Amino acid sequence: MRCRFATLLLTGFVGLAAPTLKAAQAEPPAKAKVQPEAILSQARGAYVGLSDKGFRGYRFAVTPDWPLTLVELAKTNPAGYEAAVKLLKQIRYEGRVGAHGQSQVTHNFVDAPNEGATSGLNQVNQGVEQAINGFFQTWAPFMVHSPIPPSGAPCKAEDLGTHFQLNWEERGGVSVDLRLDRTFAVTEMKVIAPAFHAAIRPTFDRQAGTFVLTGYDADFTPQNGGAAMTLKVLIVNQALDGMPVPANLDVTVWTQGRKERMTFAFTELKAEGK
Repeated sequence: MRCRFATLLLTGFVGLAAPTLKAAQAEPPAKAKVQPEAILSQARGAYVGLSDKGFRGYRFAVTPDWPLTLVELAKTNPAGYEAAVKLLKQIRYEGRVGAHGQSQVTHNFVDAPNEGATSGLNQVNQGVEQAINGFFQTWAPFMVHSPIPPSGAPCKAEDLGTHFQLNWEERGGVSVDLRLDRTFAVTEMKVIAPAFHAAIRPTFDRQAGTFVLTGYDADFTPQNGGAAMTLKVLIVNQALDGMPVPANLDVTVWTQGRKERMTFAFTELKAEGK
């Protein structure tokens, strides 16, 4: 494109004094567009696809970084902070991811000094479960399967020159728009559903020629009047039987004018079926 513009500008400056200049410049052939089925087949093969590599799921322990999560409390109420961290560190969280990427988080129960502390612990446990399960709901389509619809599923695919655009409909009045760069990496996924609107912008590393999820930014807007949310998620991966799975998760959430950051370490990994 740069050479094309340079030729046109040069021709415009010399004008009629050099009528043969334009004729002498060979026009570059138009680049053939990638056909829809070729876009879809190449894009499907661009992702790690753990399900095709024998992934059966795995179990793990989850350890939140409580001092980081409660950093503001430490500034305003040091004694309360120390008591909270001491109590929270007694909680052990365990997780399981199934063969299709579905997740479940469980925890033990600890004795709280009063009803207020018990209520607070319940809210914390729910928050951890929601954070981990919500993460794996986003993780699974990019890692266990593929963000591209399977062969035979209705999907419109277009080569728009600078990028590829995919569009399809799902059950329940859900529409999905997917933007891919020229290497078939997803740069943005937009989901429009009756209950929410969401946009996800993932980032990847290449491992053995395939894309492995390393993070994402996301905007989530409920359509029922709930609070909008913006997320930034960073992932450090580790190998389990040669397959990449999360080792550390760094999550920052912005909602209702507040910013909260949480990090989680995934340890004691054990593959299912072993």
